[in-house]
Amino acid sequence: MFRTANNVFINGGTFTEHNQHNQGTTFSVRAIDRLVEAASLGALHNSGDRFDPPKCHPNTRTAVLQNLMDWFIGEFGWDNFVLWLYGPAGAGKSAIAQTFAEQCAAKNRLLASFFFSRSDLSRNNEKGLVATLAYQLWFHMPESRPIVEAAIDNNPAIFLLNFDTQFRTLFLDPLLQLSRTGRFSSGIPFPSLIIIDGLDECDGADIQNTILNTISNELQHHCSTLPFRLLISSRPEYHLTTSFSVAPLHSLTFRLALDDTYQPDSDIRLYLTDSFRDIRETHIMRAHLPDSWPSEEDIAELVAKSSGQFIYAATVIRYVSSPRRNTPSPRRNPPSPRRNPLDRLKVIQGLLPVNDDRPYAQLDALYINILSEVEDIETVLQILGMAFVLSNNTDDYIEPLGVIYLEKFMQLTPGIVQLLLIDLLSIVDASHNNKPIKFLHASFTDFLVDPTRSCQFFIDPSRSHEEAAHFCISAIESLDIARPVQDYAYQSLLRHLRLAGPLHNNTTLWEKVFNVPYVQHWTTYALASGDRPFRYHSSLSEDPTMFLEFLQMSEFSQAEELYLHHRGILDQILRDSLATIPISPCLAFWTAVSAGGILESNRVVPLETFRALSYTLTPDVSASVSGFLFSAFFDQIEEGSERRRPAWYHLFLMAGTPFLRMVREFLNDPSRAGPHTVDQSTYTAAAVFAVEFAVRAWDWTKYISACPYEGGKEWNFVWDTLTFMLLKAGYSAELISFLGQQNLTFNLGRPGTFVRHWVQTLFGAVRNYLLKFKGSSPSRFKIIINWTRDPSDYVINCFTADNLNDRGRFRHQIFYVDESILSSDEDIQESAG
Repeated sequence: MFRTANNVFINGGTFTEHNQHNQGTTFSVRAIDRLVEAASLGALHNSGDRFDPPKCHPNTRTAVLQNLMDWFIGEFGWDNFVLWLYGPAGAGKSAIAQTFAEQCAAKNRLLASFFFSRSDLSRNNEKGLVATLAYQLWFHMPESRPIVEAAIDNNPAIFLLNFDTQFRTLFLDPLLQLSRTGRFSSGIPFPSLIIIDGLDECDGADIQNTILNTISNELQHHCSTLPFRLLISSRPEYHLTTSFSVAPLHSLTFRLALDDTYQPDSDIRLYLTDSFRDIRETHIMRAHLPDSWPSEEDIAELVAKSSGQFIYAATVIRYVSSPRRNTPSPRRNPPSPRRNPLDRLKVIQGLLPVNDDRPYAQLDALYINILSEVEDIETVLQILGMAFVLSNNTDDYIEPLGVIYLEKFMQLTPGIVQLLLIDLLSIVDASHNNKPIKFLHASFTDFLVDPTRSCQFFIDPSRSHEEAAHFCISAIESLDIARPVQDYAYQSLLRHLRLAGPLHNNTTLWEKVFNVPYVQHWTTYALASGDRPFRYHSSLSEDPTMFLEFLQMSEFSQAEELYLHHRGILDQILRDSLATIPISPCLAFWTAVSAGGILESNRVVPLETFRALSYTLTPDVSASVSGFLFSAFFDQIEEGSERRRPAWYHLFLMAGTPFLRMVREFLNDPSRAGPHTVDQSTYTAAAVFAVEFAVRAWDWTKYISACPYEGGKEWNFVWDTLTFMLLKAGYSAELISFLGQQNLTFNLGRPGTFVRHWVQTLFGAVRNYLLKFKGSSPSRFKIIINWTRDPSDYVINCFTADNLNDRGRFRHQIFYVDESILSSDEDIQESAG
């Protein structure tokens, strides 16, 4: 009769005797016996079946427990007779409910409790719930015993009827009869709290909603006569969240979420610190555990890994503190050194191999149980794998895709992600369309990518990266796909290819990469980017030449064929871009600049420098020089439109980019550049163009504003380029005529630093060119330097130390330099270089 009961005490009461005949034997069955047999007494907060139940560590979860007590005694939410305590799996809901139950029981305020458990057949369903509540009513309120027993006697089959009937007959009606006697209004204290923990672990979403709605509706209808309070704890499963969000529960319920509001990290840190201290003091190997173990860094790492969920921390402590193996081992095996807490913590940290041990057995069981409830598990695992590889990124500027864009990226039906992940709300958050999928447990992703733990739910990261590469290629192929998806595709394709599975024999992916219009669509992509590429220009992970360099060094079979194919596409785009620009000295100048690699050595070149050096032909830079020589980004600049100047207008970063190196190789290779190959004649035309610019009188077209981030170095590029072109130029009568003037005047802005060096170098280059192609330089050869930017007839007789000092105060004067600027032992040819 009592075969399922443990540690049950029955005091007093009136018993009804029933006679039953069985094979000639007569015995009686009391109503209380039938009640006890129907109840799931293992679900009580003080059941022996739940020996050492989870509860809050001392001095932790104090704020949550205080809020529960304040709600219970009516400090707030008096109209909310239901409180829903919810949080993700492993957040410590059952421990909080257990601790609160014990606190209230100690004050004789707990009427009934039921702790569901998915792994316990006696308490993973609703069959014993009402009987368990009725038994506790019978036990805690002796006045109810005759009423409960009479209900059982009047309907012996009551325990076989539906939940609604059982609840009204065995629990609600006895309470109403007691209320009519004035039991709850007499001023005599009575237990008034009902706790149902882990409602989501009851088998079946429909029955969970039935339990929730039946109890709350019945108590609501009699709230004036039945002053009871109901605490429900569960995970925020979709159906429960929906039930709590509509009438009548919406207005009757106070919601308490176990989130960062209650600073779980602080409580977890305290729990870990105290638990490791206990291990050092009580473990069988305590004599070998240093007082400094574990370090503060170790504790911090475990707190971070817990992600606010106590179950991870509790699992770690359970494993580290146990002197036994977590898996059975043949007796003949020698003692495992992994029983040492020092080594076990290293296993947790990944510093030692797991071998055949199972440090996360309890945590793994939780995750496997949750995933086992998922219907379309194959698609769900693909989505989780994609979310993992998209978010597990070390590039800060690449943001993972929000849910709606992830669906576009994976070519899924809109809304399907949230629908498919509806059974994983306790470990995965996909509730925000514009935010990425969030893994609520850091340990969950560790579980998924470890085949020894996740088994049939294993996600192979290399396989997910390969799938992501396929999706990136599809996004690049589509010019009308959502902008964030195309951004991500260009920014992340190479990363996914690097981390994909073995590429050598992957013919499918090879063909996809061969045919992807990466370079062809690049310009369209860049021109539609607004100012975004400039923000990310320093990394250039999506630069076409990064793609080419990857192909050249990739592990694909026939990698050279892939590389040459896409390089040929880039070469054709460069030739087509150059063919649209009329041949001119300006074009010769910029192609020479690109071929000479000058832009690669100058860290910053203001955009106004391009305008100033191109304005002689047209105010539209793109009409006089191919922007694709420098970057596809350059083609989107509209120099003639002042109102459209973005915040980065004065600063154009381009130093040392792979694109510039590729263009330089292209322009210097006749087999690739064809008629656009840069040779000495190009440098000669460029030198003429540069000298013309230098000697032209000051006007507003030559103005280059100071670059605030570069300390006034905005003119360094001009000085550097002028000197370089003179060094590379061939014979030019026009150039000799310019440089041979008696009073040669260069109207140039002052360099930002190393002023003496720039002046010496330029003077040497001019003198060298005249000596080389004219045979001599004019007597008393001198150059007038005018960096006042204003017309002036006043010329200093000679340069001074202040004029050529980086910190000199005379930044806006006109002066001349002659051969005395070169030291007597300095080689002029070397200076010009």
